[in-house]
Amino acid sequence: MSPALVITELVLAAPTPSDGEEFTPVSVSPGLPGFFATFVLAALLVLLLVDMARRVRRVQAAGRVRERYEAQERRDRAEEQRDAAGAESREVDPGTDPVDGTHTAGERGAGESEDDPRPPSDLR
Repeated sequence: MSPALVITELVLAAPTPSDGEEFTPVSVSPGLPGFFATFVLAALLVLLLVDMARRVRRVQAAGRVRERYEAQERRDRAEEQRDAAGAESREVDPGTDPVDGTHTAGERGAGESEDDPRPPSDLR
């Protein structure tokens, strides 16, 4: 046989299944095993997503705790530095008691008491 004749036969041959039947939805469906395989894959995907969301929340919570801890450390360091600088440069006001920093009794105006937290200007 010549190669041209073989090619012509292949091109003109009708593509039919070997058993001679036509495709039907029943003959090409995956059936019950395919349904179970798809169901298992979907269930595993849902479990994977739940686990991933839990891990992401855990990492975010740890990050928030770390940020709060670092911010508290920065505030404590700044406060210690302010206290150290304030103690060195603090001058005693003539109207305050050098021990506890409160106003002396002679400096208060009429109607002002030591227990009143408002500044003297608000009491008048």
